[in-house]
Amino acid sequence: MPERDAVPSISDASMPNSGRIYDYVLGGNHNFEVDRKAGDQVLAVVPDFRQFARLIRWFISVAVEKVTADGYTRFVDFASGLPTVDHIHLVAPTGSKVIYSDIDPVTVSYGREIIKDQPNARYFACDFATPENLLELPMVLDHLGGSRKVVFGVNGIAWLVTDSQLRHAMRVLYDWAEKGSRLFICDADTDMSNLTPKMQESLKIYKDMEQPFYIRSNAALREMIQPWKVREPGFQSLEDWSEVKAEISERTQSELGLRFLGAILEK
Repeated sequence: MPERDAVPSISDASMPNSGRIYDYVLGGNHNFEVDRKAGDQVLAVVPDFRQFARLIRWFISVAVEKVTADGYTRFVDFASGLPTVDHIHLVAPTGSKVIYSDIDPVTVSYGREIIKDQPNARYFACDFATPENLLELPMVLDHLGGSRKVVFGVNGIAWLVTDSQLRHAMRVLYDWAEKGSRLFICDADTDMSNLTPKMQESLKIYKDMEQPFYIRSNAALREMIQPWKVREPGFQSLEDWSEVKAEISERTQSELGLRFLGAILEK
């Protein structure tokens, strides 16, 4: 069966879907009532979740602008969610080639419908824990014009994989890419012992959806992303990247016991 056909129909709206919940939180319209109810559950516990979701997407936009200013036009994105609301193909220069991917088959199917009229964007099923399964597809390299000098997107996914899976994925990306390739990443920064009851309640909602979170410190993340090198200005809060004066990181650090940081890496 061709890879494009190896995902089910998106018509089942009986269960909440993390990709559609994220789209709802971002203000998109590619979601169902069941997703909005689940999203409202999270927002009731963490009211700033909507703003953080937007900050992550804004960080992606800023990162894309910075790397394209240096001449990069090939993107491979993991855990992409739905390609709506300021996603890569909407902010990259005309002619840029984009590969989106996600582990969730419903998100993949829905994502393909969204970008079906975009000749320079493709969507594939892929588990970030094994990125080699995506990179080894002939149609991926073909879409990238045979070039392995790319920009990888690893945003909102590091906390969804174990430490060993993250190390493996980052090494696979490094070995596959040409020298000079880049990678932009954002992740949570905390110690599990610092998480407040409110954050633990939020994590339980996702655990009940069979999607546990693996929260780690930025120091631990830096060790796991090696041998990728962190470019200046290093890891910064998403507000600093997006130049948004919202004080969300300070409030979230106090209320939830964690913060979100982003950086651009290079091989």
